Amino acid sequence: MIKYPEYKPEKVQEDLREILPEDAISKSIFERINNSLDPYTGATDITPDEVPYAVVWPKSTEEVSRIMTYANSKQIPVYVRGSGTSLHGAAKFHRRGIVLNVRRLNRLEINKADQYFECGAGLRCLDVKERLAKEGYFLPMAPGSIRVASMGGLVSNNTTAHAIDSALGKPRDYVIGLDVVLATGEVLHVGSKSHRRIAGTDLTQYFVGGDGILGIITNIRMRLMPMFKSAYGVAFFDDLIPLARSAQRIYQENAPLPLFLELLDKRCAELTFEIQGLPKPSGPLIMFHAMGVNEDAATYKINRIVEVIKKEHPIEAKRITDVEEWDKIWLARESALPFVIQGGKGTFALAEIVSTVGGLVDCMKDVMHMGKGMPTLDELGDPYIFGHIGALTFHPTYIIPVVWPAEKKAEAVAEMFQKEADLNIKYETTGGEWGQFCKRSAFFVRRYGEKAYQLVRGIKKVFDPNDILNPNILPEE
Repeated sequence: MIKYPEYKPEKVQEDLREILPEDAISKSIFERINNSLDPYTGATDITPDEVPYAVVWPKSTEEVSRIMTYANSKQIPVYVRGSGTSLHGAAKFHRRGIVLNVRRLNRLEINKADQYFECGAGLRCLDVKERLAKEGYFLPMAPGSIRVASMGGLVSNNTTAHAIDSALGKPRDYVIGLDVVLATGEVLHVGSKSHRRIAGTDLTQYFVGGDGILGIITNIRMRLMPMFKSAYGVAFFDDLIPLARSAQRIYQENAPLPLFLELLDKRCAELTFEIQGLPKPSGPLIMFHAMGVNEDAATYKINRIVEVIKKEHPIEAKRITDVEEWDKIWLARESALPFVIQGGKGTFALAEIVSTVGGLVDCMKDVMHMGKGMPTLDELGDPYIFGHIGALTFHPTYIIPVVWPAEKKAEAVAEMFQKEADLNIKYETTGGEWGQFCKRSAFFVRRYGEKAYQLVRGIKKVFDPNDILNPNILPEE
């Protein structure tokens, strides 16, 4: 394990003031602690020795370059932070050093002539979405944390979140160029300004989905996507198994794939529908959103999806024409996690389990009782289940009593990630939203082998010879 030099916070702060504007540095103990945490149960503990030296808030690629040149020369770890909503440990500060918060990298320019937009890595996803929508364009990203998630974090994880990959694709299908600062402070401008994608080696693809371990994305260039027309639907079931079969049928009968196909089990639905002021749901449900070049195309897709779903004999399956009703149902799903936490009156832990199309029904059964055989997790009973079933992804969620001691909470979280790994190994899949390392590094070794893991470590060494950028996200075995 690398041993980094120790510095007094005051000395690091003084050095940073020589290379940055005064308003770009925070020595506040509150900011230093707040920027070291992530939202996960058991992740809020931080000792005095772990408090970062400083938090920096650069406004430009040049300022990021200065920070990294300095940090590399002093071998000071740097952790890059967007909104801190990461659910696999990457937002958690692991070594004493500097937190580089990208929030002030928030410029946005829409180039209609060349049909792309550029934005800073710290800009909120929702801000980009709303600005593009006003100009008649669609942002191909839909995280549940859209109101706070940063564009840089989404691109670094290569996640579209709620959206179905096989219908929409991933960010790397839309990103055509990036500005990136390496750990050494050098600046790369990679990619192109053309919609004609680069053939052969394209360094852009190292950083899109690079888990934040190879370089700091400061500016993102994405092709513009014309806005589409929408149609909506919902289906309620007696049980989760026919619900899973209906999602499976959409694929197997070559029905149009919706943009979203989202799941709420009965307990989640009852909690969230009540808070939204909707009638009590008759059972677990799926909601779906189809898109088309015009209203007729979108309506055709949604009607075809309803037709296929009805073959599994739901309680009800229908198209929704009232946009206000759809918005309430969608918000019930989009806000499922905070609503479940509110209703469960505890802290949360949730997993990301991905199925194959053919294994979807069996995977649903496994997820429904995933705590069985896990001594601490089993005490919590069966999980709440919601997720992106159209994208073959489940998010089983446990509410952990606040009265449990920290050690027991940590055991429950560890067992949950163990079971998550077991099931993704069983179905030969891997997570599609949260990135591949930190809490998942051990899984990566199980899934792809020690040689694959060491190859990734070797790639990082090329980009970051002193291992100062987000160290321990890719831990040593």
